[in-house]
Amino acid sequence: MGIRGVNGTEAPRMRLQLILTRYLDLLHKLNHIQNPITKTAVSFEDASDKDILHVFDEKAISFLQLKGYDPSDVHLWAWILIARSSLEAALRLQAASSQRHEFPDHEARHVPTFVFLFILRRPQMTTQALRLLVLHAWQRLGETDDSREVLAFRDFLDDRLPLSQRYQKDKKRPTAHMRTYPKMSEPTVVIMVIRLLRYARKLWPEALASISTMITNHIRATQGGPSLHYSLIINEMTSVRLSFLYNRVLHLLSLPSSQHPYRAIPHHQRAQFNIISRMNDLQPALAINREGYQAIVRIQLAHRKTLREREWARMKAKSWPPWKEEKLGIDADIGIESGISRANESLSRLSEAGYGSQSWEATARILSGWDTDRSPTIQTRSILSKSTHQCRAKSKTRIFKHSELDGDIWAARIRATRTLHESWASFLAYKDQNAPLSQAVYYGMLEKLVFDAKRCRKESNGKATPLTPAILSYTAAEFSGEGKEVYDLPTDPRDGIYVPILPPSLDGFFDIMISDGIQPSGHCLAFLLSHARSLSEGFKYLRSSNLSPAVITLLLECGEEAIDQHQGLLKQLPDLIFASYIRLLSRFGSADFGHAIDMRKGHITSWRNQELPNSPLMQAFRLLCACRPLYRPPWYSLLSALTRSRVMLRDNAILENLNGRAMATWSTMLRLVAQMQEIGMELDFEGLHKMCIGFEKAFLAAERTLAEFRRPIRSPTDRATSSSVLSVSGIEAWERSQHEAEEIINHGPKTLKILFKRIAESHMCDPDFEGDTAKYLRPQPELNTVVNPGLLLPRLLEVPSPAELHALIRALGLSRDFNGLHDLILWMVHYAPELKAVADELKNGSVLARRCLIATRAFMDGSWFDLVMADELQDEVVREQAAHNDIEQVYIAIEDVEDWGGWPTDEEVEIYCRRYRSSQEKKQQSDGVV
Repeated sequence: MGIRGVNGTEAPRMRLQLILTRYLDLLHKLNHIQNPITKTAVSFEDASDKDILHVFDEKAISFLQLKGYDPSDVHLWAWILIARSSLEAALRLQAASSQRHEFPDHEARHVPTFVFLFILRRPQMTTQALRLLVLHAWQRLGETDDSREVLAFRDFLDDRLPLSQRYQKDKKRPTAHMRTYPKMSEPTVVIMVIRLLRYARKLWPEALASISTMITNHIRATQGGPSLHYSLIINEMTSVRLSFLYNRVLHLLSLPSSQHPYRAIPHHQRAQFNIISRMNDLQPALAINREGYQAIVRIQLAHRKTLREREWARMKAKSWPPWKEEKLGIDADIGIESGISRANESLSRLSEAGYGSQSWEATARILSGWDTDRSPTIQTRSILSKSTHQCRAKSKTRIFKHSELDGDIWAARIRATRTLHESWASFLAYKDQNAPLSQAVYYGMLEKLVFDAKRCRKESNGKATPLTPAILSYTAAEFSGEGKEVYDLPTDPRDGIYVPILPPSLDGFFDIMISDGIQPSGHCLAFLLSHARSLSEGFKYLRSSNLSPAVITLLLECGEEAIDQHQGLLKQLPDLIFASYIRLLSRFGSADFGHAIDMRKGHITSWRNQELPNSPLMQAFRLLCACRPLYRPPWYSLLSALTRSRVMLRDNAILENLNGRAMATWSTMLRLVAQMQEIGMELDFEGLHKMCIGFEKAFLAAERTLAEFRRPIRSPTDRATSSSVLSVSGIEAWERSQHEAEEIINHGPKTLKILFKRIAESHMCDPDFEGDTAKYLRPQPELNTVVNPGLLLPRLLEVPSPAELHALIRALGLSRDFNGLHDLILWMVHYAPELKAVADELKNGSVLARRCLIATRAFMDGSWFDLVMADELQDEVVREQAAHNDIEQVYIAIEDVEDWGGWPTDEEVEIYCRRYRSSQEKKQQSDGVV
C-alpha cells in the first residue's frame, strides 16, 4: 500500500533513498557542499528554484515529515556519503550520530541505517575506518553506547585530518551515554554483517570473531533470550531459516583473508567456533549442512598441524605410501586413530550426516592425509577453493566413482607428496587414466618442479654455518606438508618410489603442457611469472598464456604513450596477473639499463611525462603509474626492487656510485609511499618491513658519504677527482650529496616511527605526533567500558611479525636511536600476547622472535658497532651505546616476559653479528636478483 498523507489520500510511493539520490545529483551538479555539523550556511546560489523543488517537492517534504526528518537531515546524510575517504566518512557518521551531545540546541535525529550500509559499499576502506564502523554497528544493535573508546579513537584521528575536517575540540566531550537506535530487521543485520566480514577478511581478520557475534546476538535478542548462554526453544520454520543463515555465515568465515591468509586462520577458526556454539545452544540444535561442513574443513586444512598430527607425521615411513613405521618402542601403542586429522574427522562427520562424497570432499580427504583408497598421503596445509555449486548439489549414490577422473583429485594427489618422484608418479598415473585435461594437475606438478629446483640450488650453494643450541636454528625445517618445500629423495633405494620415466626439467614439462593444449591462466600463470628464472623465460610464459594478443603486446612491447592510451585495457587484467608481471619486471629490473633518468626530482606522477629507458624496472613504473591498482603486492614488488643494492636509479654521474644510488633510492621509496597514500592505500607491516630495509641501506650509504667528507684532503680538485663519493666536479654536487646524507640520518628514523604508529596504533593512541620518541611507540592506558565479549575488539589494528619487528629494530639501532629501541621494547612487552600469537603461526616464529631481542642487545650495549661496523667504516664509525639506565630497564622488561627466554647471551650476540657479516659478503657477490 501507499503511504497515507495528512488529508487521508494515498501518497505516491516515496523512499528516503530516492530523495537522497536526487539531492546527491543536485550536489554533483553544483559541485559543492557545506559542513552541516558546524552549521555553516549552505549556499545554493548556482541552483535554480526548479532544481531545488525537484528534490524537495511537496511529496518529498510530506514524506520526510512523516518519517520525522526534514531537508537538513538529507543534507547531513549527503555530507557523510560524499566524503573523499572511508575514514572521513566513518568520522562524519560518528559525528552525526553524536551531534546531540556536541550541539545541545540541535534537534538531532538518527542517521538511517541505509546510510551506514552505503558506507560499507565503498570500494576502498582503511583499517581505522573499519574499526569505527564495527563499533558503530554494535551501537546500532544496542549492545554498546557512544563509549569513551570511540571518542578517544576519534580524538586521535582528529589531528590527522585537515583543519577543515576536524571536529570542534573546544567543545566539551560527552560522557558515556546509551544510544537507542531503531531496531534493525534480520535481513538488514545480515547485509551489514556480510559487508563487514568482507572488509575484515581484506583488512582486519582479528575482528572476524566480533563481527560474527553480531548475528548471534541479534538472533538471541529477537528470539527473546535473556542471556548470551540461554538455550532458546524454536519452531521448525525458525530452525530451517536459522540453519541456512548460520551455515552461510560459516561459509563466509571460511573464505581466506587477502593478506597473510595462513596467519589469519586462527581468527577464522575462533569465529566459526562461536557460530557453532550458538547453533548448539538452540533447542533443537541446528544442523550443519554440506556448505557448513565444507567451511569447517577448509579452515582445518589451512590450520597448522596439532601436536598429535605432528607426532603422526613423524612416524610415517620414507617409502610410498607412507604407512606408519614404529621408530620407538612406545610407537606400538599408537593406533590408526591417531592418524585422523581434524579435517579428516570433519569429513567423517559430513558423511555421518548423510551427505555423499563428491569431488570436493575427495580432494579435501587426500590433502588431510588419506587417499580415496584408504592409503595414507602427506597431510598438506592448503586453502581449497570454494565450491558453491557443489554445496547446493544433491548427493548422488555413485557420484564418488565418477569423480575419480576429476582433475582436482589428481592435483591434490600431486600436492600431497614429499619428493619430486612421488609427485611425478602421481602425474604419470593421471596420464594413464586418460582423464580429461585439467590445468590444476599441471599447475600442481609445476609447483613441485619449481621448488625442487630451488632446493637443488640451495644445496649447491652449501649449507649455512651451524648454530649453537642457545638459539636453535634459523632454518629449521617443518614437517612435510606444512609448506611448499620439496624434499630430497631417500638415501635408501628401497624407500624410493619407482617411476618408469624420470621427471623432466621445468622447461621440458612446460613444453609438454603446451603440447597437450593447456595454456597457463589464472593462478598458474601468476605462479610461473612470479618464479621465472629470467626475464626471457617470463616473457615466454606470457606469450603462451590465454591473454589476448593486444594485452600481451601492450605489456611487452609498447612504450609510455601506448600505455597511457590503453589504460582501460590494462585495468581489465586481474590483480593477481598484474601483480605477478610487475614482480617479474621488478626482480630483473637492473637488466639492460638504458639512458639515465632523474628519479630523485619531482613526483612519481611526473615520471610518465618523461622519456624513460627501455628497462624492465622503468616499464614496471610505467604500468603501475598508469593503472594505480588498489592492491598492495605490485607496489611492494617495486619497493622490494628498490631495496636491492644493484638497482640503477640515476639522474647524472653522481649516482654511478653505490652510496649516491642508495640515498636516491630512499627518496624514491618515500615518494612511492606518498603515491599509495594519494589513492587511499596505507602501508601495512609488510610495507614497513621493506621501508626499513631500504632505510638501512640508505643510512649506511649516508654514513659512508659523510665519513668520506671528513677525511683530510689536499685540495678541492683532489676531492673531486679521487673521492669515491663524487664522480662529478664542483662544490654544488658535493654539497647536495652531503645535505641528502644529513637528511637521511636526521629524519629517517622519525619517518619510520611515524609509519609504525600509523599501522599498529591501538584504540587508545596518543594523538601528539610531534612529541618525543615515547609518544610514537609507548602504549597508552586502556579503557574497559565494554562488558559483552563480542565487543572486545583487538587492541592493535595490525600485529607485526618477528621479521618485521627485527627490521625496525635494526633501523633504529643503526641510527643510534636508543630511546626508540627502549620504547619499542616496552611496546613489545605490553603487547606480548598478541606478538606471541603471531609468532606461533609462523615457521620458526619463536626463533625469529628471539632474534629481535638479540639484535636489541647488540645495538644497545654497542656490541654491533664493535664487531661489525668497526670493520666496515674503520675509524670513522661512531661507537655509541645506550645509557646504562635504559639498558637496565630493557633488561628488566625482557626478563619479566617468561616466554622470551631472558636476556640474550654474549654467544648469541656474537653469532648474530657473524651471520650478518656472512650475509653481507654473499650480497656483494650476488647480482641483486631474487
